[in-house]
Amino acid sequence: MANWIDYLSLVVTISLLTALVYGGLIAAKAISSAVQSTKASLETKGVNISRSGVSVKTNKRYEREDYLDATQRGFIKAMKASSAGHQAGRERAEGQSEREGSLKGNHGRTRRAHVVEK
Repeated sequence: MANWIDYLSLVVTISLLTALVYGGLIAAKAISSAVQSTKASLETKGVNISRSGVSVKTNKRYEREDYLDATQRGFIKAMKASSAGHQAGRERAEGQSEREGSLKGNHGRTRRAHVVEK
């Protein structure tokens, strides 16, 4: 036969489980409303998010020349990045002598000459 402690344990356990489920529902509603408000604010800025993807409204129309310019810029950046001994965006500093430039080893690291004084 069960005594009063068993009944009290059952009530406390059921109460905790009910509180966890209720808290989960509240959290799910809060997250859902936050997502909806974010979607609404993005839609006012011209970004539409759906299950099929994202679409962005722009006021500017790009012409063929704009696309060609962007493609050429990307191509030039890729060529600079692929050149041996060059890293994208890094060029020889002004005032750097040819000797300092020739001391550059692999990956742009500088080899240091060891000087022994007698």
